[in-house]
Amino acid sequence: MKKRVKLFFHDINSAKWAIALIIAYFVLLRNILHSMCPMVMITGFPCPGCGLTRAGFAVLSLEFERAWDIHPFIYAFIIWIVVFCINRYFLCRRKMPFLRMCLIVTLIAMLVFYGWRMYRYFPGEPPMSYYEGNLFQGVIHLLHL
Repeated sequence: MKKRVKLFFHDINSAKWAIALIIAYFVLLRNILHSMCPMVMITGFPCPGCGLTRAGFAVLSLEFERAWDIHPFIYAFIIWIVVFCINRYFLCRRKMPFLRMCLIVTLIAMLVFYGWRMYRYFPGEPPMSYYEGNLFQGVIHLLHL
């Protein structure tokens, strides 16, 4: 048990700067630019991951159906994280090629799902909305002056 806890804290310590930057990214972008997605800020179009954060908060609030409606891939990521943690911290495996392949397949499936969702629902309710005030829109507006 001690080895597992030590490994966990070693991983956290190794990633401390990345964790700090991610937290700063979320806090700054959400409070200053009112969006966390670079694609939305630049183009105004939703990205394949748009809605994952909201879906994650819905899961934490035990609103499972709402989470599914926002972004069903939240469950694939939750399962991946649980399996990763079991392999890393309980089975003490360092290399997990199967999990890497599962993640790649999930990301490809997410891109296919994004294409379908854009075709079927765009523009619609968030997260499949066009967001005004993006960088491209500002540049186009400046060029037309």
